[in-house]
Amino acid sequence: MTNNALPKLQFFPGSSRGFTPSGISGFSDLRPSAIVRELVQNSLDAAIEAGVKPAKIRFRLTRFKKDGIPGIQEYEDTFDCAVETHKSVGGKLSSQASRVVEVIRKALGQSEQDVLSVLDNGIGLDDSRMRALLGDGISVKGRDAMGTYGNGHSTIIPASNLRYVLYGGVNFKGARIGSGHAVLASSIRDGYQQPRSGDGFLVHKMENGHHICATDRHLPPLITKDVDWITQNHMHGTAIIVPAFNYFKEPPEKLSDLVFESAARNFFPAIQEGRLIVEFEDLRFEQNAGDLLILDRVKLKEVLEEGRENKRKKPGAFISGSRAYSAYMTFQKGEKHTIPTEHGDVEVRYGSTASGVTQVDLYRNGMWITDANNLPRLRYAFSDRQPFHAVLLLNSKSGGKLHELVRNAEGPLHNELHPKQRLSKDKAQELGNAFGKIKEWLKARAPEISSESYNPDDFLALDFGREGETGPNYPSFWGIPEAISKRVPSKSYAELDVGPGPSRQKGTKKSSKSTKSRPQPQLGPVFTATSVAIDTNCQRVVVECHSSLSDAQLRLCVDQNIDATCDLRSRNDTKALILREIRIDDKPVDKRKLIKENEQITGVHLGNIESGDSLDIVLEYSLPHNLILPPDHEPTLRVDIYKG
Repeated sequence: MTNNALPKLQFFPGSSRGFTPSGISGFSDLRPSAIVRELVQNSLDAAIEAGVKPAKIRFRLTRFKKDGIPGIQEYEDTFDCAVETHKSVGGKLSSQASRVVEVIRKALGQSEQDVLSVLDNGIGLDDSRMRALLGDGISVKGRDAMGTYGNGHSTIIPASNLRYVLYGGVNFKGARIGSGHAVLASSIRDGYQQPRSGDGFLVHKMENGHHICATDRHLPPLITKDVDWITQNHMHGTAIIVPAFNYFKEPPEKLSDLVFESAARNFFPAIQEGRLIVEFEDLRFEQNAGDLLILDRVKLKEVLEEGRENKRKKPGAFISGSRAYSAYMTFQKGEKHTIPTEHGDVEVRYGSTASGVTQVDLYRNGMWITDANNLPRLRYAFSDRQPFHAVLLLNSKSGGKLHELVRNAEGPLHNELHPKQRLSKDKAQELGNAFGKIKEWLKARAPEISSESYNPDDFLALDFGREGETGPNYPSFWGIPEAISKRVPSKSYAELDVGPGPSRQKGTKKSSKSTKSRPQPQLGPVFTATSVAIDTNCQRVVVECHSSLSDAQLRLCVDQNIDATCDLRSRNDTKALILREIRIDDKPVDKRKLIKENEQITGVHLGNIESGDSLDIVLEYSLPHNLILPPDHEPTLRVDIYKG
């Protein structure tokens, strides 16, 4: 076989762009665990589509001579031309482009390259799959797949200091195919009027305007060696080959730990059920040959235990070590149930949590997707329940339409749901209704936190007086403590005398002393309200009614009272917050129920409330613009419920 038979790296005519194309800039900021997660996901998808169990994915390190990288001469020529092209614009490269060029030049100066190969036993590649892989994220995945974008392999491009990745595959029929994708900058060459694209593709030839990828005997050695291994060990599968591998910019000796950690945290249901095995080997040096590390159900707990004390997730890691371990233990030892919804069933593992915080994690086809903070109807839904951990397991078979809705609502990294952006209004509603059923099931399962109030017979309050006061909003803490006896209101809703009305104008014989009254908010025996901050400027209020009330109204206030007696309270001392959004029992409030003052929303009509009713209210707010607080002082907030 002559060199003329090997494929060439070709940069075809295209639009002008620099060394930092948007196509990979998003991936450049990804952390190692996120890249590993995408690679494992794509390989697991390919195994599911092939009907293979378990999916086997091997991360392999080797060394290869630079001159053996297919298309390397075309790569270097194009790189030099691209640098000169973009230098001619202003005479120099941008600082960001200069950093990219420096890294590439350093890699090209090395005679041997570290190479990462990711090998799997999935469905393999054919011409259509290779085109989708090299294209702009065109998906050819089946309905059982975890991903929907088909661009997961693109995440690996920044892991090559050459920004050059090779692909090889063998399908069920034994047919082999190979190609590659390099990402440089556009260039203008002598004799050509149109710039050459910054994307280079390793192709065998052009036919009728289409790229024809190399097959069988035309594959270059760097691809052939990995495809041979797949054929001998699995008969079919895919190889992703990364020359000039940069170890995700992490220490090389930590690579195996990084791979296993990411796989264990994000895919433990698939690993524990025997549907996924991840392997690692380093063949760069002879002394390491034969040292194969395996992450399977036997090794899984050990890997997760190593990170169980890590309560903070690393950037791009999606899930922290402590949370992943808690989810794994719940998966292993929690109660097993099935939650039926109108659109499909969800398996659940349910158990108490040692962290004291309720956690809900969604895994789809064995891969972690997101938590309750990003699931419809589940955010802030369980603060009135004793803490628990629920692991939701959604798969394509029993999940049915719900699985499809979740998959289609996911963002490109499959770690968030965006139903409003990615689904039609009807389908978003269907997704919300399904998770509403899940919420109802979990709330019925979790014991309610007791909200019984404690009302002592007496208490001691300390009044520190007002000596040394530096201003109306800076109360002093000087003075002599004074014991105050308990005050018990005689009525649930007392009429508050707010003092004299306005005096007559000067020259009148006498002043009017009209007395105004307004309902005084009281939470005594009528209501029990619990309020907790759930986000910045966002409170969740759980209200329980102990006796009926018609036309109840609610507002959230800043309580400016400082003295313990509360005798100084007046309407000016209690400032209503400006409410931006109100949800009652996870439903937006009808605009007609909003209470406004000076065009600002300050409260909401709750309507007629019966004894025994319970309301779950989420209030997003902003502070009044005229509120003055001491530096670094957090305002005290109070819930007011009163009769309209």
